[in-house]
Amino acid sequence: MKTTDGGLHWQTISPDLTGAEPSAKNVSGPPSVQDAKQRGYGVVYTIAPSPLNANLIWVGSDTGLIHVTHDGGKTWKQVTPKGVTDWSKISLIEASHFNPREAYAAVDRHHLDDQAPYLYRTRDYGQTWQPITEGIHAPAFLRAVREDPTQKGLLFAGTEFGIYLSFDDGDHWESLQLNLPVTSVRDLVIHGDDLVIATHGRSFWILDNITPLRQATDVREAGAWLYRPATAVRIDNAGFMGTPLPPEEPTAENPPNGAMIDYFLAHPAKHLKLEVYDAQHELVRSFLSDTARQAQHPPVPIAERWLPKPQILDKATGMHRFIWNLAWGAELPDSGDEEEYAAPRGPRAAPGDYEVRLTIDGKIFTQPLHITMDPRSTATPQDLAQQVKLGRGILTEALDARQALSAIRNVQKQLSELQPKLQQNADLKASADIASNELKTIIGGASSRDMGLDKANTGLSAALRVVESSDRPVPAQALAVYRESSAAAKLALANWNAFKSKRLPELNHQLEGESLPPLAVAQIEREIKESEAR
Repeated sequence: MKTTDGGLHWQTISPDLTGAEPSAKNVSGPPSVQDAKQRGYGVVYTIAPSPLNANLIWVGSDTGLIHVTHDGGKTWKQVTPKGVTDWSKISLIEASHFNPREAYAAVDRHHLDDQAPYLYRTRDYGQTWQPITEGIHAPAFLRAVREDPTQKGLLFAGTEFGIYLSFDDGDHWESLQLNLPVTSVRDLVIHGDDLVIATHGRSFWILDNITPLRQATDVREAGAWLYRPATAVRIDNAGFMGTPLPPEEPTAENPPNGAMIDYFLAHPAKHLKLEVYDAQHELVRSFLSDTARQAQHPPVPIAERWLPKPQILDKATGMHRFIWNLAWGAELPDSGDEEEYAAPRGPRAAPGDYEVRLTIDGKIFTQPLHITMDPRSTATPQDLAQQVKLGRGILTEALDARQALSAIRNVQKQLSELQPKLQQNADLKASADIASNELKTIIGGASSRDMGLDKANTGLSAALRVVESSDRPVPAQALAVYRESSAAAKLALANWNAFKSKRLPELNHQLEGESLPPLAVAQIEREIKESEAR
């Protein structure tokens, strides 16, 4: 039957498609295997309208029959594959998304004590069918079959014991079980770039981002490969500020937030470099495999599983997935100092077109990446342009302040370690004390009313977090905090530069006169910049 008003009214568009015979429906007595079909005990079990032709409809019954209509139900033709006997349940028919002549049929015979897989393909409207089950073996009988709507030849099959896929239109199959428990896969659907399956008794499961499967044939002969990334969604308010559920609590995991970048290595690599460029060919973000380190943080009274794990460019053989969180600049490795625990994060990239560049031992691979807006967001392109521009400016100042703070604290540490050696020289000790006080003033300010570099750095980071907190015009309070912190940071950095150009050379000259090691600042600053650039 069909409806054209959402189910308010229905009209019949076919005769009985299960093989029932009107003359047999009035037979008395209990049905038998031999006459149940004729007596009308079958049902239409699957209906598959063609996505290419509204009048082309395939129908399968649990009595082992397949029918097709080319005129919207005016006339029907029985096109059951040869060898499909009575009560072979046509569990699912999939009409092709690329060729109206093609369709796929999954047949379930386990009620007949036959657990062999039966899967058929037609390329001529059902006039002939070919069995396509190579790679699927009993007792994994068929429940469902689906065709990827964007990649011709990519099929997925749901069986009683898991899921399979084929890259060659069903000629060969292989398991796609991964971490899926052994379970009956009753149906599946491709939603965008995700594969969603419905199981019997083990809930829904989602395989996020199947774009690598759509490009698998490109990789078969390659020694290394960068897959074309799926469209990334710029999620608004993606941060999770609540308490994670206990590990024993059943819960579904959300897909990662950001761009999923997949690559394949046929052999272990020595050096990997991942770069993202915007449409103006400006470098947005870069990552190196050689400098991946476990982020450090001070002891905190929460479980480690609450804290995000650092992303690593894996150099081992096989397929790898790297998540870029869409942030500009570099998320800095934490120093371990409690006051520096929250390292600044760059603003999120605006929606648009980007380029991903992966260098594998000197060989460069590139792929386009498109970032789209969170559909829930009401921000205008102008709002986002202001957010990115301001965020990048604040990030630059925050990084300069953070680098200077790290260098100053390192100099303070050197001065502290030299103190026992300065007791014999009053002039040298006085010079060291003056230098120490100047550094203290740069960090903390000349008085309690002044904002030193430490508070200025905190203010810049706070303003950056507010700018990034949501897709909307930047609040006036955040701009005020930024301006005040920026002015204080620039003054402190000027004082730090003056210290390096005047006070530091004088003190180092005195230290060298006493055969003591000079304060190493330039080398320390280079190391800090190199570390944070990574």
